[in-house]
Amino acid sequence: MELLPNSITLFDLFLLILFCFIGAAISTSIGTGGGLVVIGAMSLVIPVTALLSIHAIIQSGSGILRAIMFRNSFYKKFFFLFMFGTLFGYFFATQFLIVLPEYFLKLFLGLGIIILTLIPNFKIDNISNSKIIIFGAITGFLTMFVGVMGPLLGIFLSSFLTNRHIIVGTLAWCISFQNLGKAIIFGGLGFDYTPWINLILILIVFSYFGTLFGKKLLDKSNDELFKKIIKIVIILLGGKLVIESILLMLK
Repeated sequence: MELLPNSITLFDLFLLILFCFIGAAISTSIGTGGGLVVIGAMSLVIPVTALLSIHAIIQSGSGILRAIMFRNSFYKKFFFLFMFGTLFGYFFATQFLIVLPEYFLKLFLGLGIIILTLIPNFKIDNISNSKIIIFGAITGFLTMFVGVMGPLLGIFLSSFLTNRHIIVGTLAWCISFQNLGKAIIFGGLGFDYTPWINLILILIVFSYFGTLFGKKLLDKSNDELFKKIIKIVIILLGGKLVIESILLMLK
């Protein structure tokens, strides 16, 4: 087995290592945004037929390591209910994988993220078990097409949680295991991870280094500053999705 797939040069490897490190640092220090940084870099060097699958498995691997780091700082009940709902989302997504256009989902998600973030003092009252399960199902469905559920989950958690470590920890647990489920489904649908295994392991290792760096940044910030930064980042990510949807419609 080759060390790297034939399509990946040493420069490509350096680029991916750099952006996986940066992406993990962003996700750990802010809670969200790193996944889009990583998939943006991957889209430059990884074939589109492998992009979502490779992104999912790397984000799940690096995310699980981050989740272990935050094992004492996450909302456990939310995580289990969220993942239960995600299973329903996976099921419905596999029924519509070819039906829904990508530009529609990106536009819908991007506008929704921006609108919800800009609502003054946006809060979700009475967080019930059913609401968490439904939210898990919605994100489980959307992640199969768009793959950027961090910003949406960030809005949801920030509406009723105030501690930045709990928010980042819960995001890490939910998104990493949601990505793991997605990666398993892609494998079941026929994607072969074998030629990519060395690249996957290398990028997960460097993502962990980024996680360690991001944790130091998170510890030095405060809850008020964290809230402001995550709001700005989520708006920018929503705008990126809207722009991507417009470009897809213009093709």
